Amino acid sequence: MYIQSNVERLKKRKKELGWSNMKVAKEANIPLGTVNKIFSGATKYPRNETMNAIIKAMGLGYYELEDYHTRTSMIRETGKYQAGKKDKRATLKTYYSLPGELRAELIDGRFYYTSNPTMEHQCLMVELVSILHAYFNENRGRCKVLASPCDVRLNKDNYTMLHPDIFVVADSGKCICDGFYDGAPEMVIEIVSPENPEHIYERKREKYQNAGVKEFWIVDAIKQRVVVYCFARDEMPMIYTFEDEVESGIYMDLKADFRKIEEAIGEIMT
Repeated sequence: MYIQSNVERLKKRKKELGWSNMKVAKEANIPLGTVNKIFSGATKYPRNETMNAIIKAMGLGYYELEDYHTRTSMIRETGKYQAGKKDKRATLKTYYSLPGELRAELIDGRFYYTSNPTMEHQCLMVELVSILHAYFNENRGRCKVLASPCDVRLNKDNYTMLHPDIFVVADSGKCICDGFYDGAPEMVIEIVSPENPEHIYERKREKYQNAGVKEFWIVDAIKQRVVVYCFARDEMPMIYTFEDEVESGIYMDLKADFRKIEEAIGEIMT
């Protein structure tokens, strides 16, 4: 398993700066013992505010993946719409008035259009749905697996409607109304689109995190990797390759062997 976290980035940055743990503690204004435990690995899941203080003190400010020039900040940002200004956001009424052939998501009152999925995208989705469906049937009957195209009104407001590739819900009967799922799913899996990767890496990742989704997987066939965010534990993301067995952070023993998934897709595509 290939793991890359903010802690490893900070170790590298600490070496670049020539700082000791004591220097880090002083600049971040946090106890030396806390810093020692984080950098030694004794504290596996540091508190988000503690990590943010260290990140800021060391002049970084964000967690950055190496590709796509994409910044995936763990710091929640304030809303972009300020009180007192005229609300010009699109609403669900506008969303449902769009032509049926358009693939669009509504996020904070703005439309984001996507192209039709590729064959590889659909094959990945089918394989992952099969794994999840089998797991929840065997282990957690109350959870249901749903897949795109399904509308999700993530924030239960009038300005956001997403359609995740795959999502897991715990109480589907209570939250499905007017043809959409109303609220934050337990788990979401998105498969990266080649023409607009930042839409998932940044925009949707932030929305899922802030809405209360407990776990979020980004499956990137272009880069042959899977990024797993366990928001429920407020921990740093885990990064796997397509040669790994990807593990869930919230569901015990839920694993997806991407080597087998790739083999299955290869048989279909050839």
